Formats: sequence, C-alpha cells, structure tokens
Amino acid sequence: MNVLYIWDADYPWDIRVEKICEALKNEGHDVHIASRNLKKNEVYEEINGVKIHRIKSWRNDKLNYFMSFPLFFSPVWKVFLDKIINKHKVDIVIVRDLPMAIAGIWAGKRFGIPVIFDMAEDYVSMIKDIWKLRKYQGLNLIVRNPYLAKYVERYSFEHMDHVLVVIEDAVRVVTNGGGESNKVTIVSNTPRLSDFKDDLNFTSNNIDIINKHFSLIYTGGIQMGRGIHTVLDAIPDIVLEIPDFLFVIVGDGYAREKLKKMVTDKGLDEYVLWVGWVDHSELFSYIKACNIGIIPHLVTEHVETTIPNKIFDYMGCGIPVISSDATPMKTILDSEKCGITFKGGDSKDVVRAISELYKSTFDYGSNGKRAIKERYNWDKDVEKLLGVINKYKSNNH
Repeated sequence: MNVLYIWDADYPWDIRVEKICEALKNEGHDVHIASRNLKKNEVYEEINGVKIHRIKSWRNDKLNYFMSFPLFFSPVWKVFLDKIINKHKVDIVIVRDLPMAIAGIWAGKRFGIPVIFDMAEDYVSMIKDIWKLRKYQGLNLIVRNPYLAKYVERYSFEHMDHVLVVIEDAVRVVTNGGGESNKVTIVSNTPRLSDFKDDLNFTSNNIDIINKHFSLIYTGGIQMGRGIHTVLDAIPDIVLEIPDFLFVIVGDGYAREKLKKMVTDKGLDEYVLWVGWVDHSELFSYIKACNIGIIPHLVTEHVETTIPNKIFDYMGCGIPVISSDATPMKTILDSEKCGITFKGGDSKDVVRAISELYKSTFDYGSNGKRAIKERYNWDKDVEKLLGVINKYKSNNH
C-alpha cells in the first residue's frame, strides 16, 4: 500500500516515526512522511527508502512559523496533504498526535481512505501539565488550550478508524473519550534490538569524564515537568556518600538555562555534566558508560498514561534504573526486578534510592537486558503494528 504518515514537526527526527515508517517500508509498503519545515530543508528528500515531503518554507522566520503552524483547519496543511495523497495514490493515513488528528480525518474523508491515529501520548493531559509549569503565549494560548483540546480529542476518537497507543492505561483514555476498545491497539515505545550493539566504538572527552565517576544519566527533553530539579536538589546529600558522583544530562529543552543557573547557584557545577543533544547513534555509548539511568518525571495524569523510551534504553544497555513511582514505570521495574522507584518530586527519596543502588550487589542491569530481549522489544510491537495495517491492506487490495 501507499502509506502517508502525518508528522506535525520537522523531520528528521523522531524515533517513533522512524521505527514505524521503517517497519512499514520493510514490509513492502511505499511510505511517505508529511512534515513541517521550520529548518527550511528541501521540500522533498528520501531517507533510507522513506519519502519525506516538507511544507514549502518562507524566507521570513516568523511567517514560516505561522504559515506552517499545525492547525487542523489550516488551508496550508490541507493543500499540502491533498497534493501528496492525490499524487501518490495514498491508501491509508497515519496521523501522529492530536494537533493534526482532525486534519488527517478530514483528508481521509475527502479521499475515502482509512485514517489511523498514532497517539504516542495523552496530549490533553500533557498540555495541562505545560500550562501549569510554563504558560503558553500568543497563538499557542489558543491552539494549545487543554479545554479546547478535549473537544478535538473526543471528535478524533469518535471518527478515527483505529488508534495506536503506547500503554494499557492509554486505552482507557481513548475509551473514556468516546473511542471503541476494539479499535485500539498497543504499539509501545520499545527499542529495536539492533540498536544495542556490543561493539559501540564512539568515544569523546565526555565519555572519558563519565568513566572516571559514579555516573547517573538522564536522557530526553529538559523541561520542568521532567523532575530534573528533584535530582539537582538531592546532589548535596548524594556527594556526602558518593564523592565521585556525576549527574549526566543528555538532551535539550526550554528549562535548560534555568536548571543550569540552579546548578551554579547551588555550587554544584563539578557534579553535573551537560552533554546537550546527541545523535541517536551516540546515545547508547553515553548510557553504557554510566552506572544508573534515572527517570525523575513528576507524577501527573500525563506521566501515568505513557511510557518513555528511556526506560527501555537504560534496560537494553544493561544498567539499573531509578524512576519516580508513576505506575507504568513502577510496574516494569518491580516485575522485571531491573530497578527501583522513589516518591515523585521527593529529593530525599532520590538520595535514598541512589544510595541503595550504590551499595547493592544485586544485578538489576542483567535483568533489564534480559527483559528487553525477551519481551520489551520492537520486534514484538511491530507484529501488532503490521496486524493493524495489513487488515486495511486486505480491504484495499
């Protein structure tokens, strides 16, 4: 089939988009991605056999931002999507996340083709969190409004042909929002086994520094809701027991400068290594160089309905995991015995958890690695993804 995946940001890159599109291409489908173009890249590019279509860019950055803003009623997006669907005889549309969900539904209706919603996270609860921690401004104040998003969500659940979610708790979000349980499939954020190569040879000055310390790593977006500040608050007590402690932060986000100032104000610069964003091919070298991986996310409605990639990345790299006590993470860590949890937002309990793993001789890391090989891997989830897609293949061909 000819498949169109609608992605409301620049591509590359997103790991879930890549994995889904790669899997469909490997199954023999002709795969297209429709994406935004804030970086003003070429409007068409082919990456590993997947065809990338980008909205044409405007020279003025502000105009480029507003003209390509992912609004479901945007005439720019409508023309853009219709052109791709028409030219490439698209048989099925997959649309990622809520902002463009209705645009995908309407495109499907115009061309009489099925539309699948890839709900990688509970978008409504996510923007509720962001509203609490960092109020939106300007256009975002309207289009990222959780109250308006709730109406968009209900319409989307009721009109999608199928919904992909990442965890069991998200199924209830769909059914409570008007969707049908028999039209929901869990395709989780599990990693590809091929990503965990034993012959990683990436080296850098940062890796050398990490290897000389007892290192705790965080990977991902740097936002206040991720609870990174909880770990920073714990460092003065941690270093009393672990003098060579180092907190390694790999990633980027709006809260980076605020948190860096917090580190400096507390006099903790020697205990924190800001790596910044790294290429995915380098990420596992950083993780494997560390002693523990941490997921300090504050426990909110959003965190309770998703599962971050990093838990599987840490497990697959064979290091113990410490996480806040959100149900999805706690369930995996407890059942697989590959790490421990602390009370979300409680820096004293972070100290307790790190101390416990520092002293422990239990092989949490090997348990995590085994669980990835046996259960939590993309090979398992790809079967479920293809099961959904191939159902429509038999209907169309």
